[in-house]
Amino acid sequence: MFTEADIQELSDNDLIQAGDLISTELDRRNKVKSAASDIDRIIQGYQDALGRADGDEWVQPTSAVDAYPKGATVTHHDTTWTSTTPANVWEPGSAGWVEAPAEDGTPAEYRQPTGSVDAYQAGDRVTYQGQVYESVIDGNVWAPDAYPDGWEKVD
Repeated sequence: MFTEADIQELSDNDLIQAGDLISTELDRRNKVKSAASDIDRIIQGYQDALGRADGDEWVQPTSAVDAYPKGATVTHHDTTWTSTTPANVWEPGSAGWVEAPAEDGTPAEYRQPTGSVDAYQAGDRVTYQGQVYESVIDGNVWAPDAYPDGWEKVD
């Protein structure tokens, strides 16, 4: 770590160079922090330009350009799905999608996540063996009976 004395020892040119390096690094860090939301915003704008709306029939993306943003909903094989990841190019029913709740609000049946991309987050609800459960942890990839501490039964 630098001390005030270290800084005072630098020449004016060294201070200018250090300032430029610090500014560049801060800009890089800000871009990294905002990248996921920027990607979703850009993809959503592209989806809008294509005339696609939430709930439309799923169309296989050709690349990340026309992929589905996190939170997008589609219909596929008579089921409504919600994207759980930015720039989602996968087919609903596989990684990156969760089944949306029924129209009456009943949570979808529990589906074994494939990994962190479609893991349940705190507050997510599922129907499991006829009961409704709510995840009490983020990154929950276990069924309610496999890891009961990760779920709370909802009455």
